Amino acid sequence: MKLKTIKNRIKPLSVEDKKELIAYIKSSYSIFDDRSMSVKSCPDCFSNNIVKNGKRKGIQKYVCRGCKKNFNYKTNTVLSKIQKLNQWNDFVDDFVSLNITPLKELKKKLYLSEQTIFDWRHKLISAISLKLEPVFSNETVEFDETFLRLSRKGRRNMTITDKPGYREWRRKLEGDSDYNVKVLFAFGRDSRQLDLYQSHTGRTSLVDMQNYFIGNKFKDINVYSDGHNTYRSFFKTREIHHGEFRSKYHINPLDKDIHNQAVNSYIRGFKYFVNEHLRGVSTKYLDFYVEWYKFIHASRLRAFNKDKVIFNVTSEVCDNLVNDRTGLELYKQAEVSFVRFLNNNGRTNYGDCKNHYYAGKIAA
Repeated sequence: MKLKTIKNRIKPLSVEDKKELIAYIKSSYSIFDDRSMSVKSCPDCFSNNIVKNGKRKGIQKYVCRGCKKNFNYKTNTVLSKIQKLNQWNDFVDDFVSLNITPLKELKKKLYLSEQTIFDWRHKLISAISLKLEPVFSNETVEFDETFLRLSRKGRRNMTITDKPGYREWRRKLEGDSDYNVKVLFAFGRDSRQLDLYQSHTGRTSLVDMQNYFIGNKFKDINVYSDGHNTYRSFFKTREIHHGEFRSKYHINPLDKDIHNQAVNSYIRGFKYFVNEHLRGVSTKYLDFYVEWYKFIHASRLRAFNKDKVIFNVTSEVCDNLVNDRTGLELYKQAEVSFVRFLNNNGRTNYGDCKNHYYAGKIAA
């Protein structure tokens, strides 16, 4: 039967029948079956002088004639230690469907441990994070910030003697406390792009604003925000047009176009995502979940919804994983980055982690 005939017969099928057909096709074909054909250079020295060097467990191996190292298409990528590629396919499918499936449900669905799924989630986000950086140009940007309490969830050997008292004290922390982590938000009204950035702890300073509003990311913009003294001073110094309003009114009564209600709705969505869907996250992994939320928004911006199946999304993501050479190192550096973040913000009690990459040799 010709492919065109098959396509014509698929069109009238219901959504449920199409999903069943996709599940059948996936069971007989792995999206990684042809990935080894895309290897063009050595992942270590980037030489194109490579030759095939047999197969191991069905995966094509190569050897570089320059540095003499053996490798395959997974070397130096987040896939390098992943053996169960069929489960990985299903995991990526679930991730791009924006279901935000709990770990316990994925454990039953994929027959994997919660720790494995937890690690896979962070590896996947690490690999796609650098591809999610929006650029705001010639448009109005709504800007605001929110806070999440500094969390050492999952840490060991914490020097806390009165834990009930500690929890009660933490519940009272609000706003600009040095024990709250600030996340900066920007939303472009024309492009509808959303950006989040884990910035600092405590009150926002001019240095924090300078670190976020860099030239290659924000070009010829107008900014609408509340009249925070730091915001006003920064935008005036940078000669960026700044429309402001009193924070308690949420809108400028003289010009009702000056508000940041859109970005505030995304802030509420992000806090619900972290606190309700994920039941709170460690500050160590907050950057990962910032990137995940950006991925969710970017996917929805591409008219991606759960009632319509987009066939090439999982394949597209996996192509990016195979060609990515930075995600694995970002994943490995999570503990180092967390300790550095705490040290830079005056926190020294960060406990221990069972991180198997950098245990015992954390660089401050």
